[in-house]
Amino acid sequence: MRGFRLSALHVNHGISPNADQWQAFCEGLCEALGIRLDVKRVVVERSGGESLEAAARRARYDAFDEAEAEWLALAHHRDDQAETLLFNLLRGAGVAGAAAMPAMRAFCGRAELGVLRPLLDASREEIEACAHSESLSWIEDESNADIRYSRNYLRHRIFPLLQERFPGCKAVLARAASHFAESEYLLEELAGIDAGKVLREGRIVASELAKMDSVRARNLMRYVLRRAGLSLPENARLHEIVRQVCHAESDRQLSFDLGDRVLRRYKGEVRLTPHGVAGADREWQGEDVLEWGSTMLRFKATKGAGISREKLACGCIRISPRQGGERFRPDGRRPRRELKKLLQEHAVPPWERDRMPLLWCGDELVWVPGVGIDCAWQCRDGEAGLLPAWEQA
Repeated sequence: MRGFRLSALHVNHGISPNADQWQAFCEGLCEALGIRLDVKRVVVERSGGESLEAAARRARYDAFDEAEAEWLALAHHRDDQAETLLFNLLRGAGVAGAAAMPAMRAFCGRAELGVLRPLLDASREEIEACAHSESLSWIEDESNADIRYSRNYLRHRIFPLLQERFPGCKAVLARAASHFAESEYLLEELAGIDAGKVLREGRIVASELAKMDSVRARNLMRYVLRRAGLSLPENARLHEIVRQVCHAESDRQLSFDLGDRVLRRYKGEVRLTPHGVAGADREWQGEDVLEWGSTMLRFKATKGAGISREKLACGCIRISPRQGGERFRPDGRRPRRELKKLLQEHAVPPWERDRMPLLWCGDELVWVPGVGIDCAWQCRDGEAGLLPAWEQA
């Protein structure tokens, strides 16, 4: 053995009328070779204006995400790399898109799973010649001949013309992709250096970003968004986001919807936040972890800190969203005050205030995230306590 255990994964998309025959072929081949095969049947559902290709890819990668493996080897070859480069350029991609497919990378969202493309330096012609010489059989996907799909159009209509005029163009384009990949690597390195100067606890300091050249500032913004796993906005929108972040009035609050997250500028810092959905009123029954809307509440047993358990035993404990008009007294040296003013004083961001969970015992407000525990409910030294924590993402 070569120091690893080999298994195979077949994703049955259910799109082709021959999908079950392809699955049977893979099952027979793996059985003959003594290789374990996992089969994932997926349902391909398009969202919005998504193409069938994109929806199928998304479903396939969802299946990959469930793979119990350290490495996932894909069969993309040099011709695929050339097609990907041209396809991305025609969509207006930048350096990252022009770098096409890397030979090795971490799977998005799973750092412990690596993706390998060991055939990127081999052409389809070379792979087929090797397969013939070894008497190997394979399946052809009939949809690969359908030029309604953009990649197939490039493969069957555009590349033959390019090959006629520029022999060896696929190898040249694949080589160009490797040059773009080196440039992308250097841009990432530069962004990492800039991040050390501009980021504070994961948040961009707007005044520091504004000191940078606009091109470099946009490169850093792309870096931050990619590391958060977000799709990059169109170039014109990215220009406008960076311009506003850097040059809008300092007291102006900004927010930009980026799909899975919202980019916000608040008090001179730029952060990515979840959209967030407030939870509904519910009782706490002593759980260690409680789902609340799109967030989580955790409860930790303490001693001499947190909320007095003895006092909590006197009434019904419930979690509720803020309604407005609440009053609260976290500091015994000061009178009870409007919660609105306390949230402002504690710099709780505005978008968190209306969806934060408030803990009540009976009709009394006991705990507010980011502010603290009402002084009448705080533990004494040595007393059993409870410490809540709100996790937003």
